[in-house]
Amino acid sequence: MVKFQSGPNVSGPSSSIGIMRFFDAETPGPKITPEFFIGLAIIVIVVLLVIKNLL
Repeated sequence: MVKFQSGPNVSGPSSSIGIMRFFDAETPGPKITPEFFIGLAIIVIVVLLVIKNLL
């Protein structure tokens, strides 16, 4: 049986701390917003559908 501990010395999994540090790091390069990426994906889908219907 797993025993759960509580108190001031108990912390969350260390892997979650590493993930937060990774995503908080600033890296050089272009910054792409999620809205731009979704819009680009929709445009690609529409172009592919138009090409499929023309052939």
